[in-house]
Amino acid sequence: MDIVARAAFATEVVIHNISIAGVSLLTGRKLEVGRQYSLRILEGDPDMDIRGTVIWCGENDTEGGSPEDAHLRYAAGIQFATLQQDTVRSLVSFIESHLIEKHTQVKVHGMSGFRCNVRFRLDRQEMATLDIEETYRVRKLSLGGMLFESSHSFEPETRLHMEMTIPGNIPVDFVGRVTTCIPSERPACFDTGIEFIDIPEPDRIKLKEFIRRLYLEDAGFPVQ
Repeated sequence: MDIVARAAFATEVVIHNISIAGVSLLTGRKLEVGRQYSLRILEGDPDMDIRGTVIWCGENDTEGGSPEDAHLRYAAGIQFATLQQDTVRSLVSFIESHLIEKHTQVKVHGMSGFRCNVRFRLDRQEMATLDIEETYRVRKLSLGGMLFESSHSFEPETRLHMEMTIPGNIPVDFVGRVTTCIPSERPACFDTGIEFIDIPEPDRIKLKEFIRRLYLEDAGFPVQ
């Protein structure tokens, strides 16, 4: 049956260089070209939250890099959407405070005067997070957990806040724990086992009723 699950979470990324037009970054996940993501730069109060579209993504050459960055297997470029003037000022201030060449200046003019083609490397790799929502195809389902297929692996014991949509367009919210993650029969895919560890009671009842109906239908009994 066509059952899908979704997970929304923030993953850490490393900013390589940045401008008021976009950013190039390193990430542990392959980003989808043409898709919008929300980048949160962990700097200042409040943090900057900027939406943008991935315009390129490829494998990152980690040879010769530091061991702590070995998991950053991909490099990507994100073009920012139209920014509010306050966001541009915050971004320019961030860039100016981290320039390698401190004598370089970034001037903020009117909205039509922004030099969107100028890009700066930072004097250190700033940490940021990228908000990601992913959809997975559910292959097996029970009252205790499920097995879904994904394009990347998950570490065992990872907790995921997910939503599953069962036939009838019925949503079921839960927190799951990754128990297994092994290569799938399909190339570049993984079968991930999830144990349900926290399901609101109304959602548990919906899931139980759905599975009960499946058992009855499979056994040839009429379902009311």
